[in-house]
Amino acid sequence: MKKSYRNPNMLQEKISGKSAPKNLFRALFSSRRYLTIALPYYDYLRGNVFIEDLKDAYGEEVPLMFDISVLLLLLYDDMMNQVKKGAKHKEIAAYLKQGAKQYFSKRTNEKRVMQAVNERLFTFETIEEEIEKDEKEKTAYLEIRIREAEILRGEVLLHDVEPFMEGIHVSIEQLISLVYLNFIQGVKAEGNSPQVQKSIVAHLKKI
Repeated sequence: MKKSYRNPNMLQEKISGKSAPKNLFRALFSSRRYLTIALPYYDYLRGNVFIEDLKDAYGEEVPLMFDISVLLLLLYDDMMNQVKKGAKHKEIAAYLKQGAKQYFSKRTNEKRVMQAVNERLFTFETIEEEIEKDEKEKTAYLEIRIREAEILRGEVLLHDVEPFMEGIHVSIEQLISLVYLNFIQGVKAEGNSPQVQKSIVAHLKKI
C-alpha cells in the first residue's frame, strides 16, 4: 500500500489559516483530495457485483454515478456518523485492532531451523518467514476523491483512539478499506440481503 495520506501539519495549518482558500474557485478545487485504497482483488470484484445487483434490483433509484468508490465513501461516512452519535473510543479501537489483524497483518509461517552453537553442538530455533502472496491474493488499487474535511475527521478519530490501540497503527486509507472489507464479509456470509440493499439505497437518496 502507498504511504498514508496522514499529514501531521494539516490540523495546524487549518488552525493558523495557512491553507485557507483565497477565493471560492480555489475552495471548490482544493477541498478534495485523492487517496489510494488497497483492496484484495476478489473483494474488490465482489463489491462491483454487489453494485450491479443493486442497480438491477432498484433501477433508476440507484444513480448512474454510483460505483465502488462511492460505496467506500458511503460506508466510511456511515462509520463517522456512528462516531458522532457517541461511539466509545475503546470500542472503536477494538474494532480497528481486530480488523487490522484480520486484513492487514502479514501472513507468516513458523519454521524450525538448526543453528550451530559451536563445532560440536547444534540447537533448533523457531523462526517466522513471511508468506508471499499468490495469484489468489492479488491486490486492486482504487483511487478515490474525498473531501478534506472527511480526511481530517478520520485523522482526529485515529488520534483519539491511539491510546487504546496497543501499538497497532491504522492509516486513514486502511480505515476506509477496513470498513469496506467488513461490509463485504457480511455480503459473503449473507448474500445480497434485501435489508442491506434497501439501507444502501436509503443512504444514496441523502447524497
